[in-house]
Amino acid sequence: MLQSRFCHALIAAWFGLTLLPAPGHAEVDPAVFQVSGIPVDATAKDAVTARSQALEQGKRAGLERLMHRLVPAEEQNLLPSVGDLNIERYVRNFEITSEELSSTRYIAQLTVGYEPDAVRDLLQSAGVSFAQARSEPIVVLPLYEGPDGARLWPDSNPWWQAWEQNLEPERLLRLVLPLGDLEDMSSLSVEQVQARDRAALMGLARRYNSEDALVVTTRSVGPAPPAGTPAEDASAQGPPTVQVTMDRIGRTEQVNPPETVRARPDQTLEDLLGEVVRGLQNSLDERWKSANLLRLDQAGIMVVDIPITALSDWVGINKGLESLPEVSQVEVDAFARDNVRAQIRYIGDQFRLEQALARLGLMLSREGDLWLLRPTGALPNPGERPSAASTSF
Repeated sequence: MLQSRFCHALIAAWFGLTLLPAPGHAEVDPAVFQVSGIPVDATAKDAVTARSQALEQGKRAGLERLMHRLVPAEEQNLLPSVGDLNIERYVRNFEITSEELSSTRYIAQLTVGYEPDAVRDLLQSAGVSFAQARSEPIVVLPLYEGPDGARLWPDSNPWWQAWEQNLEPERLLRLVLPLGDLEDMSSLSVEQVQARDRAALMGLARRYNSEDALVVTTRSVGPAPPAGTPAEDASAQGPPTVQVTMDRIGRTEQVNPPETVRARPDQTLEDLLGEVVRGLQNSLDERWKSANLLRLDQAGIMVVDIPITALSDWVGINKGLESLPEVSQVEVDAFARDNVRAQIRYIGDQFRLEQALARLGLMLSREGDLWLLRPTGALPNPGERPSAASTSF
């Protein structure tokens, strides 16, 4: 459909060079294997049976959602049926909220935490690749330019409301919508966003522990009616048309020309904007997954020397290595006052490992027959060969 083609083209231009893992910490977050907001509703001969059935259904539904979160869309047809599984093997814990029950019916919302190792084994046995690294947060700023002028904050901004209603916070690519409270509004104006004022945008982003802001601008260019127009009058003006641009400001700077999206005859502006938000999220998230896939059918071992000046250097590096999904094991072969020699067992190929190390601010380089692992800012010795990843940009 038109919206899908639009999203693909816009995101390909915007993220073509920026969705490879950037410097930062895209580690395995425990929240990756947790699914919240699972609705359950079951009716049975008595309340106890209804509750038991509802909880099992919710756990299975949550596992299905989790697998779709981790696995690329093109491989999801290979996923196992959750109905055939011993579901308790995959559940670590669960929490119940919004509980309602009668003598025969049980309704609630579940949050379920799943066993990471069990889920990984399940996906590996299904022969699918998957990602489990979450990105650092990217703050989304929905700017709407309509007949009544530019609007940024939630009041009278249908584009913001579309993001608020459709944003899925549990995706691997973490897009964060600001609160839009008085502190936000006093720190960033519409004019500053339109001017792409870097200092102001980064000031807001840092409030949300982010180093990147994504300004997503929607401009009404078709017969979209002003706010408050009755539905019958709005439909008589024809389907709305908008232009959408995405500009990323932060560690990576990217500006793109607008793309035009026209609603179907039966769509309102609200429907169109909601569909665009969902399409953008899907495409961005799929590109993040593709850039961070774990290839469990590939593995390797690398012996590295790690120069240190204090024990705390090694403690920090080792903690970071063990947090990476691409690293399965770290073993120390030798320990000296100024150097640690370690074996790193990793999943995937060497280039994927180097990308993972870059997320920790570390780089590999060759010195003779040895691999050296050191902070990115450290200067190589004369004659030392840089790694492939360090020269890939």
